[in-house]
Amino acid sequence: MSKHFQLFLVAALLLVLGCTRYPEVSGEAYEMAETLSTVCNLQNDKQLQEFRVLISARMDAGQLSESEHAMLTRIADMGEAGDWQLAEMEARQLMLDQAGR
Repeated sequence: MSKHFQLFLVAALLLVLGCTRYPEVSGEAYEMAETLSTVCNLQNDKQLQEFRVLISARMDAGQLSESEHAMLTRIADMGEAGDWQLAEMEARQLMLDQAGR
């Protein structure tokens, strides 16, 4: 195996491993991301507001951390701003980034 090919493999591996953007989250946060993805897919403002109430209640009950609440809120803000597709993609990315953890 040539040295250039080895460097290419290492760079490719680092790129793949470095693509995760979201930290590890709890099972509860993962479920909330699933819900948020669905709400964004439906582009439903009323359900988005209900989602916000739900994640705040779950944080208050200790089921979501403050950082998980902040991540989900940031994604919900995208939907509320009318960028439903990006919000759905971000919710899905949060879920994808949990694979293998």
